[in-house]
Amino acid sequence: MSYGRYFPTGQKTFLKRVFAEEQRTSLDTITGYVTGSEADHVDFSLPYGSDAANDYPFEPGMLFELLCDNRGLGLRLQASFVERTSGRDIRLRFEGNLEFISRRHYRRIDVTAWVGFKRGTGNLAAMRAAWEDSLKQLQAGVAAEQLAEFQKYPINLAGGGMRLPVRAPVDPAELFLIFLSLGDKRGIVCALAEVVWTGRPGDDGALPAGLRFLNILESDQQRIDQVTSELLNRLEQAGR
Repeated sequence: MSYGRYFPTGQKTFLKRVFAEEQRTSLDTITGYVTGSEADHVDFSLPYGSDAANDYPFEPGMLFELLCDNRGLGLRLQASFVERTSGRDIRLRFEGNLEFISRRHYRRIDVTAWVGFKRGTGNLAAMRAAWEDSLKQLQAGVAAEQLAEFQKYPINLAGGGMRLPVRAPVDPAELFLIFLSLGDKRGIVCALAEVVWTGRPGDDGALPAGLRFLNILESDQQRIDQVTSELLNRLEQAGR
């Protein structure tokens, strides 16, 4: 069956790496924009700079789950990596069957939290390496304060990402290395995130930026979801 018609030019799509069950410990995603599609394949441009396709460790046959919205419906389809067609473009071959799904919506909450972050001054490869290195240091007992400067910020938090006030200018798909204290006494959450939207600047000149997690331990994502749900449940009970 031809699936190309479900991926029109310009379609924003999340490419989620598919791991064997025993290897899956973290979320590993990137964003792609459709530049063309045929019956058996789709081409994407990656929004992380002119060498973005070379900055991700693609290998022939590497499997991804394609997630996007089409006419109000969530779509999911596996595809395998074929080749890099330029410094920022890739081709994937459709695999399996297309599914129409209900996209998971994490519960969100407005909170004030201690957050440290570093903005992407390097390429995708450098930021992915920084995330992996930061995780290793945290797991080795290095204090988070040595890795980033923390401040209290008003944020909107969910398992899939967060809203954070940041100084302008903010570039589309700009990468952020995030260090987040959840207050659950289980250590600092470290994640690599990308900007997916920005709002109007506040009185202090800061822009609200919507960040989507690209790389995060699944256990940390579950912690965020659990803490968010517990806080919301308390608010709901207090309001009765």
